[in-house]
Amino acid sequence: MKAAQLFRDQLGLSQELMAQYLGVTRSQLAMYEAGKRELSTSALAKLAEIALFFDQKNVTEKEGHQLLEKQELEVKVFLTRHIKELEYKQIKEQRLLETIQKKHHQNLQLHSLALYLQKTK
Repeated sequence: MKAAQLFRDQLGLSQELMAQYLGVTRSQLAMYEAGKRELSTSALAKLAEIALFFDQKNVTEKEGHQLLEKQELEVKVFLTRHIKELEYKQIKEQRLLETIQKKHHQNLQLHSLALYLQKTK
């Protein structure tokens, strides 16, 4: 069992959530846990941070709470950034859709005009 899977089990995280934290896809994490591929250096560094967390046996409850708050803040910052990126993409797609709808409406008007002109000849 790879360390990532052990950490996931101890933290109660799904592969998807762990992959998001590590900055990899769920399939990349699954392949890493199965021993079929390696993770990026940045993802391994994040796993090392988690390992350090579990290795600190003399961490007081207060220090542990502060560490958890820091990690929670990092996850929130990551998720907030990701949400903003998705919102931006949504706005871009909405504008594209509006442009397409406008062109479609114009084409329908042209088609109606063509039919009208054809009738009146």
